[in-house]
Amino acid sequence: MNIGLLEDDPAVSQHVRELLEHAGHNVRSFLAGSAIRRAMATDTFDLFVLDWWVPEENGMQVLHHIRDVQGLTAPVLFLASRSDAQGIVEALNAGADDYCVKPVQPQVLLARISALLRRTYREQDVNAPITYLGYRFNPAEHRVDFDNQTQTLTHKEFKLALYLFENAERAVSRKRLTLELWGGEGDALSRALDVHVSAIRKKLALSATSPNVRLQPVYGFGYRLVSIA
Repeated sequence: MNIGLLEDDPAVSQHVRELLEHAGHNVRSFLAGSAIRRAMATDTFDLFVLDWWVPEENGMQVLHHIRDVQGLTAPVLFLASRSDAQGIVEALNAGADDYCVKPVQPQVLLARISALLRRTYREQDVNAPITYLGYRFNPAEHRVDFDNQTQTLTHKEFKLALYLFENAERAVSRKRLTLELWGGEGDALSRALDVHVSAIRKKLALSATSPNVRLQPVYGFGYRLVSIA
């Protein structure tokens, strides 16, 4: 999972980042609220870990941006020194999903993050067919059935299409898509992404005039799969 970490203490930031990376997550860390807010314009995060008192924009202001400005539903966990009940209630009422008090307790933090991710992104058999928006994906054969049609995709096309359908109605950054497909980023991979997007648009009837589901560009950011119905 791609996690955005907002923490202005370099030692704490490094400690938390190492914990999360050791658990298998990709982590981008930020020292100031404005920095993580700007990053949301170019990257897609599956979960946010926010400190309360940080420079420029505090954790509550970032939470407001996540929920009320961006309209994101990704889980948010506060990891803060503030331990009074009023502060915790304020954060939870503003849209945070959980709250941990510093100092960091590694096993507690990891358990709570795992619980949030399980609740938000359900686990499934990677080879079991699954249906999204009327499209039935068969991972074992890289086949997609829809509207009385069957399309067999390449490995990368199938992976891209399935990821977009899993994140339907959510804007996904180009950076996140190239990382998912190739494990990296760069101009060459960005161009390759456009080729794959064009291919699945055609094969899966996701064009701008599709009556059911459309794969739309999000200018300067990436793509969003939307259900017209």
